[in-house]
Amino acid sequence: MALLGVSGGGIAGMAASLAASRAGHDVLLFARPADQPLAGGLQIAPNGWAALTRLGIADAAETRSLRLDNITVRALDSGATLIQLPLVQHYASFSRTALSGLLHDALDAAASLTRIPCNLTHIDQPQGGALSVIDETGARHHLDGLIAADGGGGPGKQHVSSGQRGADMGAKLAMRAQIPLDSLPAHFALPASQLWLGRGVHVVHYPIDDDLNLVATLPASRARGDWQQTVMPATSPLAILADPSISWARTSISSAFTAPCWRRGSVVLAGDAAHSMPPHLAQGAGQGLQDAASLLAWLEKADDIDTAFAGYARERAADVSRIVQKADVSGRIMAMSGPAARLRDLALNLGGPRLMQSWLAEVWAADPRLA
Repeated sequence: MALLGVSGGGIAGMAASLAASRAGHDVLLFARPADQPLAGGLQIAPNGWAALTRLGIADAAETRSLRLDNITVRALDSGATLIQLPLVQHYASFSRTALSGLLHDALDAAASLTRIPCNLTHIDQPQGGALSVIDETGARHHLDGLIAADGGGGPGKQHVSSGQRGADMGAKLAMRAQIPLDSLPAHFALPASQLWLGRGVHVVHYPIDDDLNLVATLPASRARGDWQQTVMPATSPLAILADPSISWARTSISSAFTAPCWRRGSVVLAGDAAHSMPPHLAQGAGQGLQDAASLLAWLEKADDIDTAFAGYARERAADVSRIVQKADVSGRIMAMSGPAARLRDLALNLGGPRLMQSWLAEVWAADPRLA
């Protein structure tokens, strides 16, 4: 049994902590408690559900999520359906609070885990020496290994890959809102993920708990004070969402990025520290969960921590790189405007569900090595 540290209290960090505990190791989770409740929602595709199953929390996840029946792609201006993809495999929406709470509860039940309620500030791994870390209180902790899931700006990323990260795209923004479903027409509560494309923007919405989770992605140059009326004018099927009383959160979108190096000695990266996933395929949380499931598999079968970390880093770096690239391409396709957008819509309409399924097959495929 080893003593493993995990830095980062987000979904990837908690999932990695659960994986290390499930593999029979003692775990120290370094994470400062959140200042405020998590907002927004996320979608977990079949590959994410396979990871939840591998981590032993899929049954609990069923009770905190909403299974979605289909993904529908529509034209933003006309409302015409371009593709409707039935979701045969398990695909569901969560509020971020629900998924985080699920992982939090699973960790509370893990006797081998100890929470350290502060972040790491320094990682010390001298050549040929033992690994130790220093937290915000100045306390030093000696570890057999560290899983750094502390995001693009955390000390883990700096230690392993010199802080290299995806740049802020700058030219694109995501405007996010949560709207009570009882204030909207009933069709917004249908168990489906709705994607609207048009004029260089795209809008995604789906129900979470009692709310509609809504994300509009658009060029930063168009995010002026009246952007809602521009993106969702009175003639649009989404015009009701341009209500000025709706409160929107403005967030930047990072470019696609996979760390060139995932491991340095006894420190390995996971989650956003290892990969910056554009949101266009709804794979940010799912890939963090897959990181954790892969860690669990390697920690169970390898004879020592270094071997486990090396195998995990080698496999996940190759797998995630392809998904990141596909998410980036998907964003570019969604952002088309003018004649290019009309050709895109025609291709989607003619290709039908089979085209969309073919594009998503690799993304959604559960890793057979985790079975």
